[in-house]
This record gives sequence, C-alpha cells and structure tokens, in this order.
Amino acid sequence: FPFIIILVFMISEPVFSQYENTSGQNRKRTNDEIVKRPVNKENKWFAGGMLGGGISQYNSYFEISPIVGYHLTSSLDVGSRVTYIYQSYKDIYLVRHTNNVYGLGVFGRYRFLKFLMAHVEYSGLSTKWYDDQRYFVNSLYVGGGIYQSFGSGFSSLAILYDVFEDEHSPYNNPIIRIGVGFNF
Repeated sequence: FPFIIILVFMISEPVFSQYENTSGQNRKRTNDEIVKRPVNKENKWFAGGMLGGGISQYNSYFEISPIVGYHLTSSLDVGSRVTYIYQSYKDIYLVRHTNNVYGLGVFGRYRFLKFLMAHVEYSGLSTKWYDDQRYFVNSLYVGGGIYQSFGSGFSSLAILYDVFEDEHSPYNNPIIRIGVGFNF
C-alpha cells in the first residue's frame, strides 16, 4: 500500500522541458506566429474529500468526508469538512451494534517546500456509544503530511493527532487521511 501512494505522487509530479534552437537561424517571430494565451486566472476555491472504510471480524465502518475550501494565499488554505461514518461492531458479549456518526469541522493548512503541509482542524462529531446515548465529541487535530498538485487538482496524505483524545471519539491516534480535490 505505501508503494502505491509513493507511485501516485511520483506520477503526478510535473514534467518540464526546454527548447533549443539548433538551426543557427536567428529570426524574429511575426505577429501571426505569436500565440496569445488566455490569462491564467488562479482558482481560489477547491473541493474534494476522502472515502474510507474497513472490515474485520468484530468491526466494520464506512466513512465519507467531503471538503470545501478557499486558497487565502498560494500557501495558506482554509476550509470546512462534513463527516459521516457508519459503524457496525460487536460488543464484549458479541451483540452487534450500529452507529451513525456525523459532524462538521473547520481546518487550515499551510503548504511549504512545494510538497509538505502543516494541518490544524477543529471537529465536532455526534456519536452513539455502547450505552446507546448520543455524545458530542470535540476534537482538535494537528499534524502534517505531503501535498501534491497536479493539473487543476491535488492529493494529500496527512498524519494527524487528536489533542483532546475524547473517549467517545470514533478515531484512535494517529489519524491517517488520504484525500483528493480539485480547484475551481
């Protein structure tokens, strides 16, 4: 699995080439030969997210987490996340329970060195626990990872740590997120 992630990042790395005039002729281009390019308007908004899931003998889950955000600068992003998780698990008596976790979050990330990012996020989730009561879980995720742009999109791999570590949280530290998105 790590090999696939590394391969995706390597394939999406931009390739540049140069042109060298080897004919020895030095001539000026005429107006007809000059290709006018449209002004490249920077895309400030982005959308994307992640899908996740897992299955074992005692536990299975599915997660969808779309994001929408805005590029404040070429390096600084802010955004919001909606999270939905469906869980099915067996308790110590092998009784099967289901849980629907949902909530919202806001995040900021700072990109540096062209491929690294720092990430901070606050999230509030509503979850049900073994006693069938609903709990509101506050989480503060901090961490970083790899950020790769390609065309009008991007991909990211982040390793985050929940500072609050609420006992009712559906996540365990560290939290690994792999996501994709597109600028518009």
